[in-house]
Amino acid sequence: MRAIVFLGMFLCCLPALTAQSNLLDKTVSFSWDSIPISQFLDSLSSKYQFSFSYDASIVPGDSMIYAEEDSVVLGGWLKQMLGDEELNIHQLESQVIISEEPAKIAPGAIHVQGVVIDSLDETPMGMVNVGVIGKTIGTATNRSGQFSLYVPHSYAGEKLVVSNLGYLREQIEIPSRDTMVQVELRETSVRLPEVLVRHVEPMNLMQEVVRRKRANYASDPLILTAFFRESIQQDEQYVDVSEAVIEIYKPPYTSEFALERVRFVKGRKGEFTGDMEIIDFKLQGGPFLFSRVDIVRQGGFLPNQEGNSKYQYSFEGMDYDHGRNVFVIGFEPRNDDGELLYEGEIRIDEETLAIVGANFEMTRRTIRKSREYLIRRDSRRFRTKPIFAKYRIDYRPWGDKWVLNSVRGEVSMKIADRKKNVRTEFNTVSEMLITDLREGNRKEFRWSESFKANYILSEEIESYDPEFWSRYNIISPDESIREIFNGKASGNAE
Repeated sequence: MRAIVFLGMFLCCLPALTAQSNLLDKTVSFSWDSIPISQFLDSLSSKYQFSFSYDASIVPGDSMIYAEEDSVVLGGWLKQMLGDEELNIHQLESQVIISEEPAKIAPGAIHVQGVVIDSLDETPMGMVNVGVIGKTIGTATNRSGQFSLYVPHSYAGEKLVVSNLGYLREQIEIPSRDTMVQVELRETSVRLPEVLVRHVEPMNLMQEVVRRKRANYASDPLILTAFFRESIQQDEQYVDVSEAVIEIYKPPYTSEFALERVRFVKGRKGEFTGDMEIIDFKLQGGPFLFSRVDIVRQGGFLPNQEGNSKYQYSFEGMDYDHGRNVFVIGFEPRNDDGELLYEGEIRIDEETLAIVGANFEMTRRTIRKSREYLIRRDSRRFRTKPIFAKYRIDYRPWGDKWVLNSVRGEVSMKIADRKKNVRTEFNTVSEMLITDLREGNRKEFRWSESFKANYILSEEIESYDPEFWSRYNIISPDESIREIFNGKASGNAE
């Protein structure tokens, strides 16, 4: 018998999922001469013990319909009845959700593909930001330095900007047709004026960051469209890869106690000829948890309003990001007593004093105690030892504000089977990239359709349309992941 381990990439401790049959694939029959749409959906809810969730602007609940069918597939019939084949109708547990798919690529969009390399040694550069100046659309390079970005045709002549920490950014004029480019980034060094060095006091700087938070970040709610990918490797072999497009409700940064909500749009998962050995290892709550990894909103690494902090700060010099000079501030716990604590670096824009990024990881003492933070459930037969938990987050400029751009988390752990004396190592990577944003409000996200902390992404994905990914901006899969989705790999990593 194999044990099951649930790994919460950021403190997940809720029950496991319960499987549900798919109502949308059911063949159903009904007969209504004249009935409001809302009452018709209520009748289906009562009959099949499923509830419907929808936006009233999309589904006119008071409209009268004639509904008389014998043996039709419900999902297809609903789209036909509502007169919109582009609606996104999907199921989460016992909820059927009707919504519009966000951020689709319009017909005639310009497709810009390319690779980003270091100008010195010509090596590919991963996780480089690629976006349109002054616009909300963006993406990032994969591990092979490759990127793919669709932009509206009206953006022809605008500037595509490519930027990475410690490098001079490059700008490319967007052509009027599909194109492929190679971008070389040159490393830069930033010399801090001597007069400024004498006046950089880290704690005062961090307190000023807190004071300017309202000016530097959105004071209105936003809807973020994001691409999310999570992968699991067992002993350097891929055993699970899942990808999804999600929408995130991001509360105003002035609303400290409001929480993000996540809506799953659509996704795909890899096909593997093999299976996990020894143990079933699952990631729980990925999109939900990563939507809340926002160090500016959470404030855990920052001083409070009274100027107190559980962390001590150090000035580590200057760097260059998004075409701007940034302070690099190191932080570590004042007292590493083994509670959930981190250490790392925070990057602060020199001009606005906004946090533009951070790299951090669990401290050594936290890692030694981290089973209670990271592991949801395992068996006494197995000994689980976390090795590290590392995270990276960055923001990008949007007008005179800064918005969340990407979050990446990596957790590694060793698991030993005491009975069979067999050891295995799991490495998980989750990455979330914001590809577009718009103003919106929480009413668009019903609780019933929101991704929950106990959801497992791979179990929410049932099938996918092969053409789906051509209609969204995503992080291009590198070769090893591409082979998995093309069915050409057995799970071997590069």
